[in-house]
Formats: sequence, structure tokens, C-alpha cells
Amino acid sequence: MSSSKKYLLLVFGLAVLTIGGAIGCGQPGFTTYTNDVEGYSVSYPENWVAEISKDSTIYIIKSPSRYASMRIDVIGTMSAQQAAQRWITAMGTGSLDFALLENKPMEGFWNWYVSYDYEADIGQYHGEAYFKSTSDHVYKLDTAGDLERYDTYPFSTIISSFKLK
Repeated sequence: MSSSKKYLLLVFGLAVLTIGGAIGCGQPGFTTYTNDVEGYSVSYPENWVAEISKDSTIYIIKSPSRYASMRIDVIGTMSAQQAAQRWITAMGTGSLDFALLENKPMEGFWNWYVSYDYEADIGQYHGEAYFKSTSDHVYKLDTAGDLERYDTYPFSTIISSFKLK
């Protein structure tokens, strides 16, 4: 094997190890919250502000700008689809300008997905809600951010970090 091919193979191997290590050890600049009572953990940016309800069933994190947030709700047993439908009804009655974009089952870890837009006091927002049903709970992870910058927030990293204990 030529030295240039060995070099490229070495660089590729180091890149794989670096990426794998970052995924396995958490993202730099992120912190992990573990809820032992409700049985999950999630990672989010260190500079986001976290709040938890007294009964530990609601966990909210907000970006420093307050234009993006993520909320985890842990509710009683029902199907993920039932939980999604109840949530859609609540959102629809709570906001006059609520537009449902997607409402569908998912394959993989999450059981159900809802995508929506809505008008807030400070502008147009986009949100996505993911539902996971277990024998004991339904977990809802809901993201929201200003519509124009939604894709710039680290929601995909937060969502993929969510783990059940």
C-alpha cells in the first residue's frame, strides 16, 4: 500500500474515532440531565436554562435568547397516538393560529411525531413533538423555536440524546 493511501486511511480512522467518541461521551458544551424518578436522561447545551416541576413530570429548557425551548412531559399510560391527539387538541384550543403540518406514526425509538407552526406574541414559531409510549408512561419531547431560525437550534442533538433508563 502506498504511503498516501496509508495516510488517508489513518486520517479516516482518526475521524471515525473522534466522531464516535463525541457521540459516545456526549457533545462538548452539553450537559446531561437524568430524571431517576421518571426514568430518562437528556442532554442539552450548557448555556440553556432548565426548570423542573415539583412532581418531576415536566422538564423545560430554554435557550439564552428565549426564542427556543424544549419540554419533556411524562404522562400516564396510553398510546403515543392518543397522547398526540390530546396534545394537538390542547394546542389547537390554546392558539388561534395553530397550523398542524404533520401527524404520523414513526419507526424506530419514537412512536409518534407531530409538526406544527403557531403565532406567538413575539412572532411565528415552529415546533415538533415526539412521543414514546412504554408500559408505564408516555414521554413527550416537544421542541419550539422561532420559525426563521428553527433549523439553527441544536434540537436534533437534544432529541437524539433522549434515553430511557
